[in-house]
This record gives sequence, C-alpha cells and structure tokens, in this order.
Amino acid sequence: MNTPVYAITPGEPISRARNLMLRHRISRLLVILHDEPVGMLTKSDIGRRLDQAEPQWRRRPIDQIPVQLVMTKSLISIYPDATLSQACELLLENDIGGLAVSGEDLYGIITKWDVIKYFSQSTTNIRVSEIMSDFVAVVHRRHSLSHILQTMEAEDVDRVVVLEYGGRPVGMITNSNLTFACMSGAPSRKRKMLELPILAEDIMSTPLITIRQDGLAVDAARLMVEEMITSIIVVDEDEAVVGILNQESILQATITIGEQL
Repeated sequence: MNTPVYAITPGEPISRARNLMLRHRISRLLVILHDEPVGMLTKSDIGRRLDQAEPQWRRRPIDQIPVQLVMTKSLISIYPDATLSQACELLLENDIGGLAVSGEDLYGIITKWDVIKYFSQSTTNIRVSEIMSDFVAVVHRRHSLSHILQTMEAEDVDRVVVLEYGGRPVGMITNSNLTFACMSGAPSRKRKMLELPILAEDIMSTPLITIRQDGLAVDAARLMVEEMITSIIVVDEDEAVVGILNQESILQATITIGEQL
C-alpha cells in the first residue's frame, strides 16, 4: 500500500495534477472534496484528455481544464483488513490500476505495482508458462502505422510485438508509442517534400525485454519492477514468441498463492 496519499481537489487544473505526478513520481492522485474522496485521477486519464481529436485551436490549455472533467468518478475502495487476494480480485474485476484503502479514515492506495513488487519478493515456484497469456498480436517491423492501428483494433489489444525477418521479436508498440507517432501538425499545401510513411520500426520500444517460458514468474516480476514495464514477452528455447506476461497475470498468480496458503 502506498502512503502518504497525494491528493488534489476537483476544481484544480490538470496542469497542477501532472506536475504533482512528475514531482513525486506517482501515477495517480486521489481527488478529495471536503475531506472525502470523490474520485481518482491517473496518468492515463490525463493522456486520454490531451490526445484529443479536435483541432489544436479548439483545445483548452491544460491549466484551464479542471480535474473534475478528467478524473474517474466511480472510486472503488477496499477495507484495510481485506486480504491481498481480495484486492487483486477487485482490481481485475473492475479493470483498474488502483484502489483506495479506507474505512472510517483514508489509509492509502494499493496499486497493481504494489502487488507486483510484493510478488517479486515471494518464494513461489510458479512458472511463467502457468500464468502467461498464449495470445500475442504481432506486426512486422516494416508494417505501416495504419496496419498497426488496424491490427490493434481488430485484435482488441493495447500492444503488439514487432517481428524481424525470420520471426525474431525485436520490439514492442503500445498506445504510448502510438500517441507519440500521431502527434503531428496539419499538413501544409505548400510543402513539396515527400513524407515517408511511419513504420513499426520507427516507433517501437527496443530492446525488447523477454523471459523464457520455463522461467520463474517471480523473476519476471523482478524484471518488470527493475525495468519499470507492464508486460514481458515470453519466448521458447528458439527465441520464438509463445506468450505474454502482464500485470494481470501477476495479480492472478497472487490470488493463486493466497488460495494455497
């Protein structure tokens, strides 16, 4: 559980919220009104608000956008005496990254990262192959941005693995990579230069962090913490992609450990 809890009020601008997150190296803030939690604001909430479809001239500067327009209002909390397995179940069921820990008072926040850090220090012998997802969406390094977007939409995923010739994995593309790739100004009619299309190799994150399918899940969790990544690609002895291990995989494994105790 994270303490102290960093908070902000609904009427404050998201520019201040962003600055607080950067200064304290946190990914979420509780939104408090009259000493009562009324919502939560995450980096993803801010990112979605800034990645608008409207023309630049219609967008409001972030110092003029109040937190209440961006925050997640359906705050989900858990009692301080609840088990870690119960917290994991709530995080998974509601597809959220953090829970407020509160009873009569607000005690803190528990996040998926807290669970992963806890799991990385455990002594369980669960193998990566037991908890990984065996479906991985892939693209080739020479595929266009349009093809990548179509693949992610068709497969309903938020990341794809980029393959080299011969099928060797060389990188990963997430929504963050795409947001950066799509940040371009309006094309000028006077521009005479020929603009080359954006390819997967232009925006992918590399080097790609991988782990063998027969490796220990705790080692994968340690890698996630050390590299500050939310997923690891699983490969076989020939370095071929066979699955992906993400935060949800670790949470599910934590529930399994709790049931075995």
